[in-house]
Order: sequence, then structure tokens, then C-alpha cells
Amino acid sequence: MQISYNWLTELVKLPKEVTPAKLAQALTMATVEVEAVVDQAAALANIVVGEVRELKKHPNADQLQLAIVDIGKKDLVQIVCGGTNLFVGMKVALALPGARVRWHGQGEWVAIQATAIRGEQSFGMICASTEIGLGEVFPNQPNEILNISFCDGQPGDSLAAALNLQDTILEIDNKSLTNRPDLWCHYGLARE
Repeated sequence: MQISYNWLTELVKLPKEVTPAKLAQALTMATVEVEAVVDQAAALANIVVGEVRELKKHPNADQLQLAIVDIGKKDLVQIVCGGTNLFVGMKVALALPGARVRWHGQGEWVAIQATAIRGEQSFGMICASTEIGLGEVFPNQPNEILNISFCDGQPGDSLAAALNLQDTILEIDNKSLTNRPDLWCHYGLARE
């Protein structure tokens, strides 16, 4: 079971010194086993909202495009991208150097670096939802980029803030709850 720390703090006034990790330890010692404490924003570090300003055909590749992307503060960067659904004005998840992604949503997490792709500089990566761990929340077709034009985030804003993913999730072991159906929801855990 997954419990949102933000939701718990809306239901219960916790002292400021009670961090998600301390809460997890206290719950584990007193009531239920907390298997993991997952900081959603940490997984999206160095990933920002970008806005596509210009698209050009890559001179050395048929399947790639050169996207000029606004990353805020009047900074424009060039990104080499193979996404099939890119358009000018589209807001995208842009992994800057240092961000961790999974190529095409598979394999190990790798750190993004500025590099040359087929002779053209790329200062990061425009991401699909599966490449940044959001495939279950935002399903997409192969070679489709995550379109976040619906959000209010501005170029350069943290993706976690723009998508309201600044929460810590407590993963509770369901076996430790089988005899406590009163704890099978946020309200029950808040009462406890």
C-alpha cells in the first residue's frame, strides 16, 4: 500500500521535526512495516519544463530533429530528439545534464550529459514518460514525447513542481495490515 506523506500532514498536525523517514521508523516500530520511503521529486532532479521554440530536420539523420528549447531565463538550448509528436509551442520534460533517465524506458538509469549526436550538439534530452519513471501516470506510444502543455509550469520550472509531484510516498507492507483493516486508507493510518 502506498501512503502520501503530504496527505497525512493534511489530516494530522505533525511537528516539523517529524520527517518522512522518522515517521516511517515510528510506524514500523509501533504499527505497520514501512518497506520504503520514496521521494518523488528526487527521482526528477535536473528535469525541467521546456518549451519547444523551433524544430529543424537533423542534417545527418532521417529520424531525428533539432529542437530549440526554452529552459527559462531567456536561455535556449539545442536538443537532438527522435520524438514523433514534437511541435512548436509544446511543453516537454527536459532532462538537463546530470538528470537520470532510462533509454526508451528500459535498462539501467543513466546520467544525461551534453553530447554530440550525429555531429550536432545536444544539451540534454527531451523525454518520454517511460524514460523518467512516469509511464504509469502518463502512458505514451513508442517514440512519443511526454506532452505537458496542460500544466501551468513555465520554462525552467522543476518538473516535479509543475506536475505537483513533490511528495514522499511511504510504501507499507500489506502483510503487516491483514489483521488491521482500519489502517487500509489514509484516514485510518492518520487516526493511528
